[in-house]
Amino acid sequence: MLSEMPKGLGELKDLRILTDYVLGDHNGSSIDELGKLKHLGGRLAISGLETVVGAVDAKDANLKDRINLKMLELIWGKSKDGDNSKHDREVLEELEPHLNLECLVITGYNGTRFPEWVGRSSFSNMVSLSLANCRFCQSLPPLGQLSSLKLLSISGFSGLVTVGDEFYGNGHTLANPFGSLEILTFEEMSEWEEWYCWSDEAFPLPQELRISDCPKLTKSLPKDLPCLKELVIKKCESLGGVLPRAPSVCKLELDGCVALQLEPLPCGLRELAIGGSSMNDSMLEQMLQQCTQLDKLSLVKCYDIRSLPEVNVPIRLKELYIKGCKVLDNSKILLYTALESLEIRGGMWHPLGSSFPLGSFPLLKRVSILICKDLKFIGASGGQHPACLDYLSIYYCQNLICFRIEDGLCVTNLTRLVLGSCTSLKSLPEQMNSVFPSLEHLQISYCPGIESVPRTGLPSKLKRISINGSEKLMGSMISNSRSREWSLQTLPSLTHFSFGLSKELEMDTCYPLLSQLFV
Repeated sequence: MLSEMPKGLGELKDLRILTDYVLGDHNGSSIDELGKLKHLGGRLAISGLETVVGAVDAKDANLKDRINLKMLELIWGKSKDGDNSKHDREVLEELEPHLNLECLVITGYNGTRFPEWVGRSSFSNMVSLSLANCRFCQSLPPLGQLSSLKLLSISGFSGLVTVGDEFYGNGHTLANPFGSLEILTFEEMSEWEEWYCWSDEAFPLPQELRISDCPKLTKSLPKDLPCLKELVIKKCESLGGVLPRAPSVCKLELDGCVALQLEPLPCGLRELAIGGSSMNDSMLEQMLQQCTQLDKLSLVKCYDIRSLPEVNVPIRLKELYIKGCKVLDNSKILLYTALESLEIRGGMWHPLGSSFPLGSFPLLKRVSILICKDLKFIGASGGQHPACLDYLSIYYCQNLICFRIEDGLCVTNLTRLVLGSCTSLKSLPEQMNSVFPSLEHLQISYCPGIESVPRTGLPSKLKRISINGSEKLMGSMISNSRSREWSLQTLPSLTHFSFGLSKELEMDTCYPLLSQLFV
């Protein structure tokens, strides 16, 4: 937390850069001292504006004459005096900046409306605007008039119910409101119900649209967004209708949007993430029937989806993330032979019965498996090896018994292996040097069944070893009869060795024996 500015700051009359100006209640500089700093430029953030006594003091700051000021942030904290809407509006009125301003941020403003200068068309250089936590505002300023505006973020307007005509131009006839806007964000608008779209020609250029935490928003999204590349809608459970027509969209993320009608998506879609949806298998298949370019698919808590999609998706999908889905027919995952990254997080998901065949995915580079209770074995598949696999993480798979090396498991390029809370796992693979010849990082946490490292030793390229909460494994290190198996002195690349002790393994017992391991 920045301290308030000391008194007398205004005497530094040649000061050109002052990034943060913090106002206080009593002993520090007042806002009128800014008026003496006539050469300020670049970025300036003024916080503590709730302490400004009156509009006259704000006027003395003379921001309107700061021709070199490019970025301005105006921040109100929580007021001790209750409703200060009129006072804050009068103060903000007098904090009007020079027309050269490019970026404006207003946070915590308590007025019910904005002064006329916010959104005035004469601010033709403004490219970025953020309005945050203006909880008493009942309408938005006419921001559509800002001809150069590229980035607009609006959040925390808990008193706003409708975004209407005033948003586009305050009654002025504009052929092209928001003619330069590229990124538009609405967040945490708890009472927002309706977004009135002024014209099909509004928002001709946006590439990103993000709407989140707007639980009462029911209608309506813009109909046409021809240049949109990324659309994110989260926690808008009342939002109905259809998605905008966006033929260029590459990334779509929908979370908790149960009322939206999901039609077939554009063929150029590359990333799709769906969470908390009531869609079923046929709806998902219909959505994806044209998506021949899809690279990444994420399904989270989609409880009515019983099967992975077949149509088009497996052809080139590179990343698949599944969390908490009641998938019953999971054999279709074997069709996804182009996968490079796979993450499965439990719920009712059971990955391919008891065995996960790494060799079925020749291009796989990264695998994370969490909370999959039926998983018992990690193995190869028909003699095939996952030649590209670099990272393997297995957590909370309580029935995992072993790595099957009898079917020829060999992961030649694996550099990182993470095992956590696999309580039934009894041992690491024998011949670990040949199974994981490139392993550099080994992490084992809370795997109480693992008693020792393989008798043939650890992979010679190991750089980091981390062991935590695995008493038997640590016990084998402490035991004079078993400690030679570790042979840490034979690991020339080892730079990091760490362990977490349980109550059974006292520090004064471990340290002398640890030193012997490196002899």
